[in-house]
Amino acid sequence: YLAIRISPLLSAGWQPGAPLNVPMGVVAGIGAFTALFAATIAVAQRDIKRTLAYSTISQLRYMIAAVGIGAPFAAAFHLLTHAFFKALLFLGSGSVIHGMEHGQMHTVQHADAQDMFNMGGLARKMPRTFITFTIGGLALSGFPILTAGFWSKDAVLSPAFSSPAGFIFWVLLLAAFLTAFYTMRQITLTFLGSPRSQGAAHAHESANSMTIPLIVLAIFAVALGWLGIPTAFPALGGILPDWLPAFLGSPVEEEIHLLPIILSIAASLGGLLLGWLVYRKQPAEAKDPLCLSEGVYSFIQRGYDFDALYHAMFGKPAVWVSEVFTSRWLDRGLIDGFLHGIARTMLGLGRIFRSGIDIPLINGTADQTAQGVVKSGAGLRHTQTGQVQQYLLMSVAAIGLVLVAAVLLWV
Repeated sequence: YLAIRISPLLSAGWQPGAPLNVPMGVVAGIGAFTALFAATIAVAQRDIKRTLAYSTISQLRYMIAAVGIGAPFAAAFHLLTHAFFKALLFLGSGSVIHGMEHGQMHTVQHADAQDMFNMGGLARKMPRTFITFTIGGLALSGFPILTAGFWSKDAVLSPAFSSPAGFIFWVLLLAAFLTAFYTMRQITLTFLGSPRSQGAAHAHESANSMTIPLIVLAIFAVALGWLGIPTAFPALGGILPDWLPAFLGSPVEEEIHLLPIILSIAASLGGLLLGWLVYRKQPAEAKDPLCLSEGVYSFIQRGYDFDALYHAMFGKPAVWVSEVFTSRWLDRGLIDGFLHGIARTMLGLGRIFRSGIDIPLINGTADQTAQGVVKSGAGLRHTQTGQVQQYLLMSVAAIGLVLVAAVLLWV
C-alpha cells in the first residue's frame, strides 16, 4: 500500500510507453524476481500454511512489480482481491488443521496435522471447507473469468506485456504458472484421493463459527473481480459497471491485448492441470514426486538457505555486537565504569565529610550537648531529697526572696 501511494514519486516525469526510469526499473525487477523466487519455494513446502506464506510473499511482489511498471491501479486491485482469497485460504487451512487434530484424537497414531502429505480425502470429510478452499485456490491461481484473481492478475499482466521492460511480463507469467501448480498441489494433497493418515481418515467438518466466514470470503473471492472488468474486454466488458477503477483512482483505461489474456489463461489452466496430474495418486509415506534430488529439494524447501544466509550476514554480527561491543565494552566497560567511578568518588567524598564535618562538628556538638544535660541532671538530682519539710522550707525561702526583691525594686 505504501509503494502504491508513493508511486508518483517513482514515476515522476515518466510517460506510459517510455522506457522505465531507474527507480521504476529497480522496483519492477525486484518485484518480478521475488514473485518467481517465492513461488519456487512454495512448490516444495509440505506444511499447508507455509505454502500459503510463501505464496503471499510471491503475490505481494506481483503488486510491487505492477508499481514498478507504472500500473499502481493494477497493484491496488490485486491487493484488494488478494486480501479476500488469501484470508479465505489461511482460515481454510486453519479449519483443515482443526479437523485433522480432532481426527487424531480417535487414533493412537501421531502425525503432523499441518503436513499435507498426511492428509488426503478430506473433501468427503469436510465438504464446506473443501468447496470454499477450492474457490480461494482457484482465485489465487487466476482461474479465468469466474474468479476475482483472474481479473486482478490480468490487470497486472496486461500493462507488463505492453511495458518496454518486456521480460517483466514473462517472469510474472512463469510465477503465475507456478502459483497455479502449487495451489492445485495443495488442493489435491489435502482434499482429493484417499486419506494418508488415521487423522485424515477420522477428520470431520469444522463448526459453523469457522465455516460461515469461509463462505462469506468465498463470495468476495469470486464476485469482487466482476466490479473491475474492463469496459473494453471482449464480450463481458460493460455488462457490469466498471466501478473499481474509478474507486481506486485508475487512469484512462488502457487498450486490451488478447495475447497476454490468452497466455494468462494458459498459465492458470496449465498449472492447475499439471498439479493435479502430478499429485492425484500420491501414496502414503511416499516422497514428493518433485524430489528428484534430495539435496536440491531440501535446499529449495529451506528457501534456498536465504534465512541462514541472512542470519550469517546480519544475525550473527548483530549478536556479536550486542554481546562483545555493547555488553562487554559499552555496557560493562564504559557505562558501568563511569557509574562505578562516580560511586567511588561519592564514597571518597563521604569519608572526607564524615571525618572532617560529621564526626567532629555534628556528632561532637550533639555529644557535648547530651553530656551537659547529663551533668546538669546529676547536679540537680542532689536537690531532690524526697523530704516534704525541706521542699516547704525552700518554697518559703523562695517566696521571701521574691518579696525582698519586690520591696527593693519598689523602693
